[in-house]
Amino acid sequence: MRHICTRACAAALAAALALSLAACGGSGVNTEVATQYVQGILDRNYLGQYDADFLELIDCSEKEAEEDYLDGLEVEANYFAGVFGIDFMEGDVLDEAVDLYRQVYARSRFTVDPAAKIDDATYGVKVTVEPIDVFHLVADELTSDTPASSLVQAFDAAYSDVDVNAMTDEEYQAYDAAWARMIIGLTLEKLPESGYLEAESKVVQVVRDEEDLWSIPQSDYDDLDGRIIDYNF
Repeated sequence: MRHICTRACAAALAAALALSLAACGGSGVNTEVATQYVQGILDRNYLGQYDADFLELIDCSEKEAEEDYLDGLEVEANYFAGVFGIDFMEGDVLDEAVDLYRQVYARSRFTVDPAAKIDDATYGVKVTVEPIDVFHLVADELTSDTPASSLVQAFDAAYSDVDVNAMTDEEYQAYDAAWARMIIGLTLEKLPESGYLEAESKVVQVVRDEEDLWSIPQSDYDDLDGRIIDYNF
């Protein structure tokens, strides 16, 4: 019995909050800095990469940047749980999902164009993303009448005649963990053959607030984040 959620939720959760340019208040920001900031945020959140210049720009240590990156992976792992109907994203299953997203995000493709100044408090940065299509492949396998994956076959064989509603809490948690691990394993199987959907572009703003700090508006970041991986299968 497969309990795949047949469509993703309307909007993805942000992988991490945008950072303020604490080290560059007021006149310290220019087109070069705005470009570097957006590039650095994307590199950190999706690739787990952060160079010394970026860390200095946002007044952040490498340890703090790594913690933010890992927090973002966990946020996406919990979103993944919602998409695929996993009720208990915790413990070893959570660790496995986080490691999965480390590998999925490593395939992220995005380019950042040079920033353009819009006014004294706003820069615009065009970002082009090629959405990762791996979950289209996963969904195709799960909805196939004759799945090729041994993982799906084994799960179906174990649970095809089981009444989930009659399970005890302990039995259901074991079933949920088996389902989660099957989806994680299937995604890892499909990842090498995954590709990308048509490129999408978004102009992200870098704006100054009342305290002379600069950041990406959360709505802009959320919109961009939702394009990295396509869940609309």
